[in-house]
Amino acid sequence: MNTNSMKHNYLFLLILTVVFAIVYVRIFDPKLDLNGDNARYIQLAKNISAGLGYNNESINGLTPEGHFPPGYPAFLSAFMSIGINNLIFFKVLNGILLFLSLALLFYLVRKITDNAVLAFTVSLLPLFCPQLLHFSTIVMSEMLFLFLSVMCLFALFRYTGSSRNFWKSPWFYFAVIAAGISYYVRATGYAVVFGLLLFFLFRKEWKQLLASLFGCILIIIPWMIRGRELGGNRYLREVLAVNIWRPEEGSISTVRDFLRKVGHNFDESIIKGTKEILFPFIPVDYNVMSGFLGVVGGLLILVVIFYGAWRLKPLRWAVIGYIVGTVGMVSIGTGGNGSRYIVPDAPVLFVCFYVGIYYMVKQFIVKKESPSFRSFPYAFLLIAMLMFPSVKTMGEMSKQPYPPAYQNFFMMAKEMQRQLPPRMVCCSRKPELFNYFADKMHAVNYKYTTDCDELLRDLIDKKVDFVILEQLGYSSTQRYLYPAIEANPELFPVVWHLPNPDTYLLRFDRQKAERKTGKPLKEEYYEQKEKEEKR
Repeated sequence: MNTNSMKHNYLFLLILTVVFAIVYVRIFDPKLDLNGDNARYIQLAKNISAGLGYNNESINGLTPEGHFPPGYPAFLSAFMSIGINNLIFFKVLNGILLFLSLALLFYLVRKITDNAVLAFTVSLLPLFCPQLLHFSTIVMSEMLFLFLSVMCLFALFRYTGSSRNFWKSPWFYFAVIAAGISYYVRATGYAVVFGLLLFFLFRKEWKQLLASLFGCILIIIPWMIRGRELGGNRYLREVLAVNIWRPEEGSISTVRDFLRKVGHNFDESIIKGTKEILFPFIPVDYNVMSGFLGVVGGLLILVVIFYGAWRLKPLRWAVIGYIVGTVGMVSIGTGGNGSRYIVPDAPVLFVCFYVGIYYMVKQFIVKKESPSFRSFPYAFLLIAMLMFPSVKTMGEMSKQPYPPAYQNFFMMAKEMQRQLPPRMVCCSRKPELFNYFADKMHAVNYKYTTDCDELLRDLIDKKVDFVILEQLGYSSTQRYLYPAIEANPELFPVVWHLPNPDTYLLRFDRQKAERKTGKPLKEEYYEQKEKEEKR
């Protein structure tokens, strides 16, 4: 590489850094995100750093966590163990992971295509993707997963340039470890592992293929064993569920039902989701299935993406395997999340799509490369101009306060923390968010059942003392909790009411509920609770 090329590379990296800093500061939201999972990650990390293991605290003591993989909470706990437990710090940490991932992608595309302009534009455009930016400013696992995925690709690329035997190459081990750990961060880590194996398979490096497979199994199997001991594979249960948010609809029982679910998820997350990620200025309606033109347009985007992956010659099979694995897992997984499940893949999708466009123009239109054509990727920055208004809107929204319904909900949590004895149990639709503001209390969710008596028995089992009836916008509250309260008003006397919108703190009378449902509770439990309340 000559001195002039190096200067261009450093200049592009400097511009990338400056644009990232400007955009990130503009859209940064210091508030706790309202999805709930981020608060759960923080609490799990606290438990790990406090020596409580990968467990949740409940009224019955510690219970093993089996829903979220432990990778991201363990990552956060490493900082908590040295005294850093700050929401802003964790948010910025995710921003740093995004920037490092984009810088690594710049390096890879620059090396593979020998075009610094192309590398610059494809690593810059993701900075104007609102979905990606949103997840880079909240305490969620997506950015760590993205970084591990890109690190795996980076290690494989460096491995291809090594003349050592594979067992002597540190890059081989980096790739295997990054792929294996990605599974501990998100279940879609299987896609990274699949890309790793496909990489060695098509290089016909059989020893490396077997060694990487064995290494990934060694890394992954402890979590799989733990999951089996805790009641089986959660992901498999979600795959077989008709709708995890409505358990009464049961499990998938026919091939037709399974194919219908796959088709719906593919349309929602892949056809529409990819379009929303790459072109956020084009409206996407997730409430209706895509029409013929929508499907054709989405498939054409996928064709360009796969063609772009093919042109990343040293890594083509790793990237193709990664994308295919992601498409497969998202299609059979849980629906109703739009583009959320492909957000960690967004930078790779940007790279593949615009690399594909570049080489299609070169091969089918220009047909002969010239010095001026190497600057053609600058034209892609016109797309950034179309994407910028959504970033501007995002920045304006980040400065807004919490919605009124959440302000009421959080106020109740804070006041209950201040005025009530510890270890009281409160039921609400968002127990994770409640616990973030009231960590001395125990928060639980209600059971998703249309049987009012069954819901009451579940509240008794969970030893619930209070129930918050809110208007956070989740249909499950109106579908499951509200009917049970409406049918049994004597069991839920109002303790506190906040208006605009109406939010109620209700006392749950377990003794009356036990007599009504015929579910006995131990007398000593009531005596213990009375003593706690007196204290």
